[in-house]
Amino acid sequence: MPNQLNNSHKKNPNVRKSVYSLFVLLAVFSIIAITPSAFADHVAATVTNAPGSSIPGCEVTADGCFIPSTVTIDVGGEVIWENADTMSHTITSGTPAEGLDGHFDSSLVMAGSTFSHTFNEAGTFDYFCMVHPWMVGSVVVSGEEEHMEEKHMEGMEQSEEKHMEGMEQSGMTGMTDLSDQLTATVTSGVIHHIGGNTDDATLTVHLFSADDDGELKITLNSDIITPFDDGSYFVLVNSEETDFEQMGNTLHIPYEAGTEKIEIVGSYVVPEFGTIAMIVLAVAVVSIIAITAKTKTALIPKL
Repeated sequence: MPNQLNNSHKKNPNVRKSVYSLFVLLAVFSIIAITPSAFADHVAATVTNAPGSSIPGCEVTADGCFIPSTVTIDVGGEVIWENADTMSHTITSGTPAEGLDGHFDSSLVMAGSTFSHTFNEAGTFDYFCMVHPWMVGSVVVSGEEEHMEEKHMEGMEQSEEKHMEGMEQSGMTGMTDLSDQLTATVTSGVIHHIGGNTDDATLTVHLFSADDDGELKITLNSDIITPFDDGSYFVLVNSEETDFEQMGNTLHIPYEAGTEKIEIVGSYVVPEFGTIAMIVLAVAVVSIIAITAKTKTALIPKL
């Protein structure tokens, strides 16, 4: 009996090793199964000839004569054309109007056969069937620069969304934009909003996507913000005092990468004209109504 127990204990390590090995194999197969779907995007594409495409009519359908009629792959990707029709076709680069352009030509592809071509340069490649010229398609080959541009644009959009969320949380979205009333440029990022605060006589320039160090050049308007008695202003970058250059009403304000807010402090910030105009208009309308009701005089002349 003790011998049997000892033998069972000796076998357990082998069983555990087998179980561990099984888990490792399953993990490897899972990775192999997942990898193509994760990395095969735009690496290859398959196009099928529409059945019956040897007879005119497929060109006016939603799918076209080559299905799909347009495919997108990366540089170095491969397109495989499968002839599912009962007739022979060609896959020839060019257009029926302009003719062959020499990039690729399958010659006749028999029914049930395939043709493939690898694209090693970016661009849009039109093709057609020389036997049935109403059959047309195109291959869009995207280069690395285009992918980088797409990622950059996505990053810009995400940055702007985060910036807008921050502005909403701080209550800045209700502030009137004064950008069109001032002349301002930046060397890094984009000016998203310029707002005035009459409570602390501050003009605030909001930036986003300032990925590098830069400089704000802004020409101030005394109708919007007035300087201190000595003609100077006070500047804060991300709520910290900073040195800047002033030439008349034009300020040159340096800022570091990642800056989101530049504040210019003067002696007085004039409220937005729109608000004042609405108040004046309201007072004028009320006055006209009061005068008309009291004197019963028509202020609008009769025609």
